[in-house]
Amino acid sequence: MDTRKRYVILTATAQYFVMAGRSEAWQYLDKVDKNKAKCKFCKQELACTGGNTSGPMRHVRSKHPTMLLGSAAKSIDPQPKDTAFTARPISESRSETNLICDVIGECMLAISVVDAPSFTKLMAFVEPSYKVPCRQTMTKRLEAQQERLKSKVKEEMTVNKATKVTLTTDIWTSLTNEAYLSVTTSYVDPQWRMRTPVLVTVIMDELHMADYISQCLVKTTDERTITDQVMAVVHDGASNMREAGQRNNWKDIGCAAHKLHLVVSSALGIDKVTNSTIAKCVAACSRLVGHFSHSALATSELMKRQRGMEPDKTPRKLIQFCKTRWNSVFDMFQRLFELRWPVTAVLSDQSIVKLSDAKTLDMRDEHWQLIDHTRVLTSLIWRRP
Repeated sequence: MDTRKRYVILTATAQYFVMAGRSEAWQYLDKVDKNKAKCKFCKQELACTGGNTSGPMRHVRSKHPTMLLGSAAKSIDPQPKDTAFTARPISESRSETNLICDVIGECMLAISVVDAPSFTKLMAFVEPSYKVPCRQTMTKRLEAQQERLKSKVKEEMTVNKATKVTLTTDIWTSLTNEAYLSVTTSYVDPQWRMRTPVLVTVIMDELHMADYISQCLVKTTDERTITDQVMAVVHDGASNMREAGQRNNWKDIGCAAHKLHLVVSSALGIDKVTNSTIAKCVAACSRLVGHFSHSALATSELMKRQRGMEPDKTPRKLIQFCKTRWNSVFDMFQRLFELRWPVTAVLSDQSIVKLSDAKTLDMRDEHWQLIDHTRVLTSLIWRRP
């Protein structure tokens, strides 16, 4: 049946319902029982308690606006010619919500982003018929997604009981001074691909004793039924971590990166307070970088000096030394050596740095010579890709 004949039949049907005194809604709906009706276009069942058709008609107006005729068509706003968005089934709207969950999880965004007016405006432009869920709904969706991923990882690890897994664990502290234990597993899946999912991150609300850490690790593996598949546990050099692995009869493996940090720090003499020449040089550099980090005026002036001395290069900031990363010494030395003269120019300007501070911060020539020699030596050990 062509479109013209269909339009004529529906128009005649609408006139019939009007003349008969019956609601026009029934030309778009099929009655299932006294409390339910079915949409003729998408076959979805809709509630119409006591024969009330206002709810089903809202469905027809929102999902099938181009099919309305007569007075029903006049009660809605004119729709654009392209109805590809408004004709999408409900299942696709749900997939859009899942995609938003993926974005929030992958980009580590705040769940409250769905309540932001700009986000709502964006989604209204992309998909006019899609209603953005509230924060509470998104929280439930994310929790459900977490459970699905958890089950998927568990199934992948336990599909073959002969598969051995290795745990990597560490205790860290958040910006709010809360201690957490993170556990990551490593294994090879049936397609011979390396997998390293994070199993859990739990808050440590008790003393970090070996017994407590051991209980947390066993609880994590028991929930995923992989306790018997654990071959080894990798961790830093802390004694409580070593004992936790031994109590579960798992092979104990120290982190190679952590051992390298200890070796290099000890060789440089910066692992503890010493009077070695390089330790004094690191302390002087760290003090100088710290001054620029805490002084917005000095940092701004450093940017200006760089633009004046090297107009073809992008201004850079100094890098501070981190005690838990041995390679950060090389980064600090390298950046200071590159910006030696702009830094010296800022320190010599008494309108920016007080004379007493400049005398304390200014480094001696032997320090600059040691930086030059050390950065060359350190670059042989560690090179940034």
